[in-house]
Formats: sequence, C-alpha cells, structure tokens
Amino acid sequence: MRRAFTLVELLVVVAIIALIMTITIVSIRTFLETSKLTNCMSNQHQLQVGLVSWSQDNNGKFMSPFSQEFPRIRDLDLDGMLDETEQALIDGALYDYVGDVRAYQSPVDPTGRVRSYSLNGFISDIPDNPNGAWGPTADRISKIRNPANTFYTIPEHDTGWQDNFNRGGWVLNIYTERWLDFPAFWEPTDRLAMSFLDGSSRIVSLANPKLNEVVTEHNMPVNEASQIDFDRFEKWLRPDK
Repeated sequence: MRRAFTLVELLVVVAIIALIMTITIVSIRTFLETSKLTNCMSNQHQLQVGLVSWSQDNNGKFMSPFSQEFPRIRDLDLDGMLDETEQALIDGALYDYVGDVRAYQSPVDPTGRVRSYSLNGFISDIPDNPNGAWGPTADRISKIRNPANTFYTIPEHDTGWQDNFNRGGWVLNIYTERWLDFPAFWEPTDRLAMSFLDGSSRIVSLANPKLNEVVTEHNMPVNEASQIDFDRFEKWLRPDK
C-alpha cells in the first residue's frame, strides 16, 4: 500500500523549492549585474586606450575633461534641457580614437544619456579645478607618479546640463574634504567600474555599501560614514601619490 505525503512533508518540500528559487533568482540577478559591470569596464578600457593614444599624438598632454558648455540650439530637446547628443560625441576630439558612440554609454546607466563617464579632473591643464584649488593637478602622463593607482574614467551621476554641479572632470575637494562629485549610484549601488592610467580597468566595491544614502548632494562635507570611501577616491584622483 502506497503511503501519501503528510502535510508536514509537503510543507518541507514547498519550503525547499522556495529556498532554491530564491537562491536562483539572487544568483541570476548577481550574474546580470556583474555582466553589465564587466561591459561598463570594457567601455571605459576602450575610452582609456583612445585617451592615451590622443595624448601620445599630442606630446603627452592630457585631453581636457571639460565638456562643451552650451550646446547648439538644434541640440535642445523638447523640455529645454541642454543635453549632449550623439553628434556632439562624434564631433569631439576623442571620437576618432574610439569610433563608436556606444562606448560612451554605460549599460548600467538608467538615465538614457549618451555619455555616462567623466574623466579625472585633476589630470589636465584645463581642469574643472582652477589653479589646483581643490587638489594637485598634472597636465602630462609623464608627471603621474603612480599610473596604476590613478584613475582615468569613472561613471558619474549627472542627469542633465541643468543639474550638473560642474561640467568638467570628476573631482573632490581634497583640501576641505568635500564631496564635490560622487560616483554613479546605479544598480548595483555598491559597485562600479573604473579605468586607470596604466591601461587597467577594474570593478570597485564601495567600503560603505550605503554610500548613496550618505552622500546625497554636491559639496557635502565628509563624515564618518563616508570617510573611508572619500580617502580611497582621493588616492585614486591624485596624480602626485
């Protein structure tokens, strides 16, 4: 005579199936996030190679991180926002070295902008850091002391020209310890991809996974919850370390 399952046994089976499904969903989500971050890292590596090639063709000088301040009238969208366009990227100095507008847009970026990345604002002779007011600058690759630990590109959460705190490179105020800019807090909010001057690129995990809840606006002073991450980004920014 065949014995039927008891209610307890059925509940155990259901619980096991639910647990397996939860683990599977989490694993798939993690895989998809990592895959997008890997593509984001690949984009930045492509940009980094183009930037270094441009420098080699220009006596070792860095390309300016400063973007066009006022797009042409035909570049205005219907809401009056001064947004970058694909044509603006094609007309830019870097495009001849990259050749693909898709490299400028992170697959993690949910904003729909054509450019997701900013350059290190401390490595240019035309920085968004006038006279080194926020930190030390270098205008040539030869002046970088530690290329493997100096970042070149980073995803930045600027949603439109009217919302931009600054239109130049990604910067922090090292001297007064303020978050002038902060990394893009896209999903996953605790990790991001960056490229470095030695040609490497990597996925970086934030020391505080909830940094996006701590740093919520430009020019915020550093506090205990954001100090470790600030120190790390400061180290990666500086061309003299």
